Amino acid sequence: MAHTIIADIAGNSFPPLAIPVGAFVVWRNLDPYPHTVETDPKATFYFNVGPLATGEVSSPVWFGKEGLFPYVCRFHAEMQASVAVGVPLPPAPAPSPAAGDMPGMPGMPGMPGMPGMGLQHFHGFVTGGRSAARLYMTHTPVIADERHRYQVILRGHLVDPAHVKTYEDLRASSYGAGQVQTFHDHLSLVDIGAGKIVDLPQCNMEYYPKDSPDGTDVPGLDQNVPVHIDKVLHFHTIDPDADYPDGLRFLVYGDGEDVFMDHALMGAPSFHSVVKLKDVPKFWTPEHYDATLGVLIREKRIVDVSPKVLRRTAFVDNAYHLSWLPPSGAYRQPPPDPLIRRDGTLPKYDVDVDGGASESVEIDKFVHFDVALLNNRVVIL
Repeated sequence: MAHTIIADIAGNSFPPLAIPVGAFVVWRNLDPYPHTVETDPKATFYFNVGPLATGEVSSPVWFGKEGLFPYVCRFHAEMQASVAVGVPLPPAPAPSPAAGDMPGMPGMPGMPGMPGMGLQHFHGFVTGGRSAARLYMTHTPVIADERHRYQVILRGHLVDPAHVKTYEDLRASSYGAGQVQTFHDHLSLVDIGAGKIVDLPQCNMEYYPKDSPDGTDVPGLDQNVPVHIDKVLHFHTIDPDADYPDGLRFLVYGDGEDVFMDHALMGAPSFHSVVKLKDVPKFWTPEHYDATLGVLIREKRIVDVSPKVLRRTAFVDNAYHLSWLPPSGAYRQPPPDPLIRRDGTLPKYDVDVDGGASESVEIDKFVHFDVALLNNRVVIL
């Protein structure tokens, strides 16, 4: 009969595990904050039991062959261990605090200029707009991290003429409206939202060509790129306990050339989607250019499914097809944006506009979609 071993996670460390071939292992989190238990995605023997809340026990993992199987916690870089299956366990390395750790919280990156916190932290912004004089930047949030629990949409511009040319050349190339991410040092989003910070002096930009789907530096925009914020178009704190609306709500922003929609983030778990519209809608007139405008797509919605029915984040489309998304890390392929039509037809939707108007909009480009980063460290119960 196969053995089941309980491995207790405590004090930001995994226990030593030497088990026989054919045994099961379950991990139990005894720390007051979440952990993950996962191998490198490229490992031959891959497993990921998802995020574990305090007191939560993982699903069992079966080890059916001899070997040494290393695994990590995604949230805490220093937490590394191995399962020794039918082989000796290697000696444990001497513990040492990582550079930049917060006091009492190993593995948690700090902020520059603060004693004992040497690692830098960054905010990422999905960046659109064909002109470097009108950059539209939407923050990529993390609901469970208080520093990132904000939906922020900015309009800004590049300061250096050389950077302007590089950016506009990229947009004029075959890459077109593809995703660009702008990263900057961890300045307070609250101060940015309040207009107290308007200059981001040390940004860098990444893009995602076909040969680098995970992102690579934009040549010439890879470091020390100053960006000036001209306008805060939208700012709100995400409430994980908010009720989902009766439909998918989006925030529209842009100008007379480029118009984007961002999924309005309320409730958790959720998804972050940024799309570019094919044409400028009739309702999108110049008086809206300095803010955002809310629209509702009634034929799509997020369904809060009972854990007894389906422990997943669920979307129900207009054909009543249930498309489920496993917990962060368990799904090897990026899950599809719910606005992508399952039948391959044009992504065209009727929207109810704040203020009473209704119109049809068509999506030209799916710029960005994320569930993993947004919901990281949010336990789906």
